[in-house]
Amino acid sequence: MSNSVLPTLDSSQLQQLVATLTQPRLSKYLRASRNNDHQALRLYVLNTKVSAAFLADLHYVEIALRNKFDGELCAGFGPEWFKDQTFLALVDRRSQGILLKAQSDAAKHWPRGRPVPPGKVIAELSFGFWHNLTDSRLEHPLWVPYLHKAFRPRKAPKRATFNQQLEKLRQLRNRIAHHEPIFHLDLMAIHQTLREVAQALCPATAAVMLKTSTVRREVMGVGSYCKRRGI
Repeated sequence: MSNSVLPTLDSSQLQQLVATLTQPRLSKYLRASRNNDHQALRLYVLNTKVSAAFLADLHYVEIALRNKFDGELCAGFGPEWFKDQTFLALVDRRSQGILLKAQSDAAKHWPRGRPVPPGKVIAELSFGFWHNLTDSRLEHPLWVPYLHKAFRPRKAPKRATFNQQLEKLRQLRNRIAHHEPIFHLDLMAIHQTLREVAQALCPATAAVMLKTSTVRREVMGVGSYCKRRGI
């Protein structure tokens, strides 16, 4: 392991760092490293590096997902589909609330009195919102007539399969967003899911993602460290 992973720290600096990050946040790292503070912090740093690598790849999938789904919803319900009563009647109250909040948040960053462009609203919607649109109860109202077309000219994946894939990615995204440990997960399997979703949505986007991805390198780094330390 390169010395650059964690700078040399004296006992006082080590204590300060642990106190700042806090014992509860470091608890999983400390358990994994048998309460060795220095090893726990090295593992913490490696976790941040692999998290950052995943976040870069997740961004391609999230952008592709929202733009592809937005395109089909625009075709079906108009450019402001998020205000269309027919569409709103299909989704649950939680999704309706997310849409209202997105419109409110977008308006805060737009000149008062001027119409907010639909794209600004779409950018405010969460990954979870798009995942919710692939729920089983929306298969016939949304997936079959509209969303499955987002994968043209290729055959769309099965809705249930795609829903499960998005759920795995949503869980990973949430863990990373809340700065939680991911080193203990089957990261290569998750990245394979990420690749499959990107490929289904847009092969060209998937190609760029894979060409620039550092996930494999960072996963190997944290995996190698864990193996040597018996974690």
